Amino acid sequence: MRRHARLAGILLVATACTRASGAPSPAAHTTATPAPAPLAATHLLVLNKGEASASLLDLTDGRTVATMPVGEGPHEVAARADGRIAVACNYGTGPAPGRSLTVLDLVARRPVRTIDLGEYRRPHGIQWLPDGRRVVVTVEANQAVLVVDVEAGRVERAIRTDQSGTHMLVTSPDGARVYTANLGSGSVSLLDLAQGTATRTMVTGRFPEAMDLSPDGRRLWAADRVLEKVTILDAATLDTLASLPTGKFPNRLKFTSDGRTALVSNAQSSTIGFYDVAAQRADGTLAIPLDTTLARGQMLGAQMRGSAVPLGIVIDPTGTRAFVALAAMDRIAEVALRTRTVTRLLAAGREPDGMALVRLP
Repeated sequence: MRRHARLAGILLVATACTRASGAPSPAAHTTATPAPAPLAATHLLVLNKGEASASLLDLTDGRTVATMPVGEGPHEVAARADGRIAVACNYGTGPAPGRSLTVLDLVARRPVRTIDLGEYRRPHGIQWLPDGRRVVVTVEANQAVLVVDVEAGRVERAIRTDQSGTHMLVTSPDGARVYTANLGSGSVSLLDLAQGTATRTMVTGRFPEAMDLSPDGRRLWAADRVLEKVTILDAATLDTLASLPTGKFPNRLKFTSDGRTALVSNAQSSTIGFYDVAAQRADGTLAIPLDTTLARGQMLGAQMRGSAVPLGIVIDPTGTRAFVALAAMDRIAEVALRTRTVTRLLAAGREPDGMALVRLP
């Protein structure tokens, strides 16, 4: 009973505030078929930085149904659109840089390949390209983005950003463009995959990390964890359009699939910030207090004292819920987006961070 009371104490609510020209004849008139509603994810894949593993959680009951080994210091993971294959970036720990990717078979629930990146070190941000064969990956130590053929298990090419700490990335809906957040240079870069070059770079602050592209591909939001603000950019030009405040140490940013809301995890504040995208304004905060009975140390250190350390965010395709990794509690918070409440905590491995939602049989 005491245990249930402790967990209940963290479930806090943040008050958030054509028709074509030329009318067709009745015989020719047809009613457009509505697009099918998106299906909810069935499983959550979680990378556990502190134990070099990936946990696969069944979302029907929250159980961990598989734990798979990956490389040291896994930070980010991407699942292919069919949900069968995922690729984890092995960033490394301490002074030892990682230089590999782990390919996971989510149906067989096991690693099937390690892709050696050779000279390229500190892989971090990752996303699949639309062909379902290749991924793009940042390599922080090399100031570049790699195009990696997952099926062949090799690096296809490298595109230099020439920016320090190329860390996170996001692709345009058609996969033609890649945007990167460059920590050390305080900048955001736009890469053209066909040309194989960085076509534009814009300084946005001091330490941009969290970033996402609006579902319509028109706006890029990048959050600076030192300046504690979100910069809204024109995705075509990287011109700054507006800026909004965040909590302390904004770490990840994600749009809902309808593009109406953006979520930001504030690692030091122990909060999730909500933003009205159309109005370009803050729209409420959800506090996630640290449960001291679950508290564990984590790699961001003493600056996070007293925080649950919310990091990675993923949002269900239905737009009804989000999942937030709580690195200091070894838990994943499931957040109901309509009420903006934590509805349950799911057990993960040691120090969870990067995640992917999939639909499996």
